[in-house]
Amino acid sequence: MGYAILIFLNIIFPLAGAGIILAFLCSPRRKLLKNLIKELNERFVFSPKKQIDGGYIWLHAASVGEVKSAVKIASDLKSFYKRPALITTSTAAGRAAAQKETAFDVSVLMPMDFYYLVKKFIKIYAPHRLFIIESDLWPNMIIACGRNKIPAAVINGRISKRSASRYKLLLPLVKLVFKNISFVCVQSEEIKKLFLNLGMREEKISVSGNIKYDMIDAEPSRVENAKNLLNILKWHGSKRITLGSTHKKEERIALYCALKLNEVKFIIAPRHLERKEQIVKMMKASGVKFAILSDILNNINIDNFSAVASAQVLLVDAMGWLGAFYKVSDMVFVGGSISKNGGHNFLEAAILRRPVFFGKYYYNTPDVAQALLKSGGGVLVDENNFADIIQKFISQDDLIESAASAAQRTALSFKGATAETMAAVKEYEKKART
Repeated sequence: MGYAILIFLNIIFPLAGAGIILAFLCSPRRKLLKNLIKELNERFVFSPKKQIDGGYIWLHAASVGEVKSAVKIASDLKSFYKRPALITTSTAAGRAAAQKETAFDVSVLMPMDFYYLVKKFIKIYAPHRLFIIESDLWPNMIIACGRNKIPAAVINGRISKRSASRYKLLLPLVKLVFKNISFVCVQSEEIKKLFLNLGMREEKISVSGNIKYDMIDAEPSRVENAKNLLNILKWHGSKRITLGSTHKKEERIALYCALKLNEVKFIIAPRHLERKEQIVKMMKASGVKFAILSDILNNINIDNFSAVASAQVLLVDAMGWLGAFYKVSDMVFVGGSISKNGGHNFLEAAILRRPVFFGKYYYNTPDVAQALLKSGGGVLVDENNFADIIQKFISQDDLIESAASAAQRTALSFKGATAETMAAVKEYEKKART
């Protein structure tokens, strides 16, 4: 039955792919398709790089977050196997991030999950091992590796309850995919249970924690630049909150809070920068005084610095600044948690000794959210109490300090997953030789 579903998916693949592209062309994010023609060369394996003798350690990551979390483990795998690393990504943004990291020798887009294309990709690159980061489990990719005797493993494995429910609709195919996976290192006991319920054999699973937390940067770049921006804005005497990886609903709440709390300065760093125009319109409609990071950096429309200095909200419309703004703020809100997106990286702020505010939709990393709440380093907020929570914290410096210390302790307690994952890799190879 599993093979029947797989064959059916390959048959409808061309129509489904065309439908997805058409839908994307009609979406607000269509600008991301500006390099579509060039990307198709990699998606369809038209112009592959030359293979090397002996094959690569192949890592696959969905996008930027997974790529960044895989840097340390990629270096360790290269050292252990004494082979170069090839990384494929599902998004162009992920590939761009990978190309900046020396841990990856080759960075390309993942071919479309069509059996012929994956088979062609494997023939060209001749990978030695496949390591899938987190949850991007493409059936043809995994099954093609199994047929070509390439052990495939999932490291930093993650699956949500929502995804697990959907997988059950295709359970025969899921079991076929799991049969071709050599071992799985998951982030938590809860995730392990979800894999077991879907049919993964228990002896294949180990709980190693989240390797992403080993990559948490306690000393982000551009902090001095961020401090200089605060001087331009004349914000140094004010309490500041950075809202990172925000979505539309959370930005609306931030603007409401800004209007209500004139003494607090708000820094908004949206999850998707291509939404900039929409957010600017929202800020103009709200009546809040705001500045835009790129305008300040490029000295656009800021001849009158008093106008910039009167801003209460700063919109961050450039990559690479989030950690710096977390560092120069008194409090942090992490987005995707009031909007129903599962929450983004809570520990990125916690490691910097900042109280971490977030909403109840934290299903992407429930272990981290619950640990932060338990320690007092995390604070649950919603659209009704957000302004009151901010007011409570800005009026009590000792509350900010105690929550900040608790957040950092919690962040440090989550480190060590990379070493646990490498121990599982070595154990697998030891058993494979016997």
